[in-house]
Amino acid sequence: MKKAFTMVELAFVIVITGLLASVSIPKLTMSRTDAEVAKIVVDIKNTFDKINSIYISNSSVNKKLNADKNEVDSYLHLRLLIGNDSTLSDFEAIKRGAKEHPWAVECLFYSIDNSTIKFKTMWQQSSISWKKTCNALYLHPTMKEWIQNGIQLGGDSILRNS
Repeated sequence: MKKAFTMVELAFVIVITGLLASVSIPKLTMSRTDAEVAKIVVDIKNTFDKINSIYISNSSVNKKLNADKNEVDSYLHLRLLIGNDSTLSDFEAIKRGAKEHPWAVECLFYSIDNSTIKFKTMWQQSSISWKKTCNALYLHPTMKEWIQNGIQLGGDSILRNS
């Protein structure tokens, strides 16, 4: 006589598999969001390292930034504001724009005050799908520091490893 699993044993295995899946799927979703936020923070840091270098070496960038200092807009606008600078022609993030970096339009709003870029934490866009990512971004330690202290262009605050 062949030995086989009984229906009760199979049902038991299915229940255990279901329980494991119900525990692991939310964790995978959180890991995905955390990875996405980490990538965003690195991209922001790289962008501001580049902007800070240009700011120090090119006085016209300061004029461009201060010309729009009362305007509150997205992070993408800040990239595009200095985008016609010839030293940024190789900066591919500007070319990709909002299509490749939708978080730049959805999450980050800034104001410029005396060469300090300050981020607003309020999420103002219509896309509900980005609310979770934006909220996680605001809780990231590096982003919290930038929100609290701003980013001083011409200083060394952005160049520190966070």
